[in-house]
Amino acid sequence: MAEVRVRFAPSPTGSLHIGGVRTTLYNYFLARQNKGTLILRMEDTDQDRLVPGAIDSIYDGMRWMGIDWDEGPREGGPFAPYVQSERLTLYHEHAAVLVREHAAYFCFCSEERLEQVRRVQQQRREITHYDRHCRRIEPREAADRASREPHVIRLKVPDEGTIAIEDLVYGHVEWEFRTLEDQVLVKSDGFPTYHLAAIVDDHAMKISHVLRAEDWLPSTPKHLLVYRAFGWDVPPHAHLPNVLGPDGRKLSKRHGATALTEFRAGGYLPEALANFLALIGWSPGTEDEVFSLAELVDRWRIERVHTAGGKWDAERLRWFDGVWIRRLSADELAARLREFIPREWDEAMLRAVTPHIQERIQTLVEAKDQIEFLFVDELSYDTSLLVPKGRDAGETSEALAKVTVLVRFADLNAPAIKAGIEGIAAEIDWKLKPLTLAVRAAVTGRTVGPPLYESIVLLGKERALGRLEDAQEKLAQSSNGS
Repeated sequence: MAEVRVRFAPSPTGSLHIGGVRTTLYNYFLARQNKGTLILRMEDTDQDRLVPGAIDSIYDGMRWMGIDWDEGPREGGPFAPYVQSERLTLYHEHAAVLVREHAAYFCFCSEERLEQVRRVQQQRREITHYDRHCRRIEPREAADRASREPHVIRLKVPDEGTIAIEDLVYGHVEWEFRTLEDQVLVKSDGFPTYHLAAIVDDHAMKISHVLRAEDWLPSTPKHLLVYRAFGWDVPPHAHLPNVLGPDGRKLSKRHGATALTEFRAGGYLPEALANFLALIGWSPGTEDEVFSLAELVDRWRIERVHTAGGKWDAERLRWFDGVWIRRLSADELAARLREFIPREWDEAMLRAVTPHIQERIQTLVEAKDQIEFLFVDELSYDTSLLVPKGRDAGETSEALAKVTVLVRFADLNAPAIKAGIEGIAAEIDWKLKPLTLAVRAAVTGRTVGPPLYESIVLLGKERALGRLEDAQEKLAQSSNGS
């Protein structure tokens, strides 16, 4: 394959959508497996929708995902600048060529006139489109008016015929010209639309393959006409199937979290997110499903990208996250948990408890509640949590009293505590599970968390005894109705 140069070209209009992350990953895979170049280009020509800090968010998010750029706004490169608002002169020069070659024309129609045209077409139950009113203006007159009047520049679509592309995912796709509108290429504010800027930039930056969302497939014939007007070769295109919600519609906020920042804040690992996203719309051709980023670079092939959109499955993502959490070393997991727990929590205790929760969490945010009991002086919980089903407060208090004696006099190690509690359960004729549930509630204030016996050891004898005694006081107060 000739030199591979691919690009991800987001609009800095908000948080990076998870679908955009998947598009970036596929471009990254193609670039890295072919020792090619990955380019980041900011398409900020829609000035009304720009969001401050969006570029920083894109960089931070993709860096967190493990994606690095070879060329871009911050990296620079041979085709800088990589922000479209800084390339306006280039677009104006190319638009002028299209007008001069009669492939585009000046349009002076007001918004009011365009709206009137749309209303009439709707009343006639016609497809709404520009009626080419200004296309009939003599070129010299149009050029003269353009020097004095507000205007846009529109692409001149042929009246008859077809245009086609051999898409790397969808195969042969063909469009009739009569279905296409004379699309705006340069807006009245002087900024280009995507339909001009992206094609000019892709050609200027020597993009070898265009991998983008399937949403752009309907616009492709307009882009092909721009390539044709300039006499440029069309690079191979691959339109990637959308990430779909459980209802089969394109993933959006109505389905829950969609922004990369939300998943990061939700405690998901980038390894899990990349693994999960890669498999939405692509199959490795085997039963394997857990892949590192490096393995995905090696295995991914455009030929195995599906035409049907892949559905988002939140539980499947949680499963992947649990898998990747358990692939980390205990020290690495502790380091990643640091972002999700209070700074003042003791580092040594965090590292000590981490191995005990590694099998019990599916996202990093779940750890805080499970281990909080180790870092606070007092617990707050409902007394009913202490009393197992089928037992009363008095019975539970007596059982906890025996456990208190055990903790006070036994060696404080997990096997000894385990053996002692099993012995107490047999002595008082309780099943082990109800007793351990009562003890867990007493010492942790929760029903789930690290293994019980290890939790008692981590608490230490003094703190464990204090909590068991506090639990008995709560039960006594409950029995007395106070």
